[in-house]
Amino acid sequence: MDREPNSTNGTDFLGGLIFIKYPVEYELLFFTQVANEDKIGSIKKDITEILESLGGKLSGGFSDIGKRKLAYPIKRNTHAFFSFVRFSLDDENRQNIPEIGKRLGLYGNIMRHIVVRAEEIGKPIISGGIKFEEEKAKTRTGGGKEKPTSPKQIEKPAGPVAETKIDEDKPKASLSELDEKLSEILEETPS
Repeated sequence: MDREPNSTNGTDFLGGLIFIKYPVEYELLFFTQVANEDKIGSIKKDITEILESLGGKLSGGFSDIGKRKLAYPIKRNTHAFFSFVRFSLDDENRQNIPEIGKRLGLYGNIMRHIVVRAEEIGKPIISGGIKFEEEKAKTRTGGGKEKPTSPKQIEKPAGPVAETKIDEDKPKASLSELDEKLSEILEETPS
């Protein structure tokens, strides 16, 4: 029996539904050492070969974020060159995501990488076209007042608290007096 789809009602000859398979779009973010910034063209070419060998199709070109300071040193590097690319995988090739991760992890020119589904990428934290630097400048110059994100909660003690009084009238002992008292105490204690 031949299982050709029936073009009139969208089912195969047994009455089952035909599912249209759409490619899923992913985004790969990676960063390299700043020393490799001049080699970024060959690194991108190698990444393209890895993705295409496992069934990935680039949705566009690579986007360079540029040189950024790292939150903590990685392999004695405090700065790195960031870049990302979007690619898509068909249903048959989706199981290759772990293999893409392995190959990128073994590729020596990439310090770190992450692959996420493009639809899972969230919106920017600061919306409305205000950049973080502009917001900082406003608060420094007094143009914008800083508002707390949550009301401050003041913890009150459960019961009455006794005030401790410090005796300021008592004269402080000199260093020599303290040494004498210490030696007396040490002589009195049996060893």
